Amino acid sequence: MIKKAAFIYSLTMGLYVSLALALLAETWWLNPPPGSRLVITAIQLIPLTLPLYGLLKRNPRSAAWLCFILCFYFISGVLSVSAQPGSFHGWLTAGISCLLFSVSLLFIRWQSQLIKSQLMKVNQETG
Repeated sequence: MIKKAAFIYSLTMGLYVSLALALLAETWWLNPPPGSRLVITAIQLIPLTLPLYGLLKRNPRSAAWLCFILCFYFISGVLSVSAQPGSFHGWLTAGISCLLFSVSLLFIRWQSQLIKSQLMKVNQETG
C-alpha cells in the first residue's frame, strides 16, 4: 500500500507541475495575450496553488479540493478546443486536467487507506 500511495503521489505532483508549466507556456510563449501577462498568469495560477500546501503534506482533503479546482481548467481547455479545434494548448490543458483529476482521485483513495491502516496499527499497538 505504501508503494502504491507513493507512486500515485509522485504522479499527481508531476501532472500538477505539468499543468502549471502548460499554463505558463501558453501565456508567455505560445499565445501571449494582449495586456498584462503577469496579471493573467496570476489569475491562472493562484487557484491552482491554493491546495499546494496540503498536497505537499500528502493530505487527501487537499487533493479533493484540487479535483474541484481542476474542473475550471478542464472547461477552459474544452472551450479553447471548441473555439479553435487546432489549438494544441486547449487539447493539452484539457488532457492534463483530465489525467490529473483521475490520478488525484486514486491518490485520495490510496492515501486515505494508508492513513487508516496506519491509525489502526497504532491503535492495536497502544490498546
